[in-house]
Amino acid sequence: MKDILFEQLTETQKNLLQQAKEAGSHYFNKKGTRRVGSALLCSDASVYQGTSIRRTNVSNSTCAERMALDKAIFEKKYSYETIVIVGFFDGEIEDELISPCGLCRQILSEAENYSGERRNIEVLMSNQNFSKIIQTTTQELFPIAYQAKSYESQNKLTT
Repeated sequence: MKDILFEQLTETQKNLLQQAKEAGSHYFNKKGTRRVGSALLCSDASVYQGTSIRRTNVSNSTCAERMALDKAIFEKKYSYETIVIVGFFDGEIEDELISPCGLCRQILSEAENYSGERRNIEVLMSNQNFSKIIQTTTQELFPIAYQAKSYESQNKLTT
């Protein structure tokens, strides 16, 4: 895990940050000021965006990362390069990052193997103005994820 400056990113990474930021503007959160936008880059260069949907019961809410991943799965995309997460606090704590929740970490860890060969996914987390960016991987975020043996051997998703 490392801090990285916006200027050090590739054009693709910068574009993904912008797409995640734009996705964050579509959030739904009636009670709070936190929101998240996400952009998932697939191996074929397609990009899927997601945003946070906060409902009264938090367990019924949707995280931006999961929305982006589910949209990719719906389109039968199973090989991923990078997921970008941009967090917003609507002026309260502009420098603070929002990292994936535990459930998202588990789901992203599982997504490493959706293509049939384990692929570590790059993760970029940023605050809303891109002044603080952390670059990591799904393995670093969740190094000892639960991997069901039957899931690993039987679930070979294909396009």
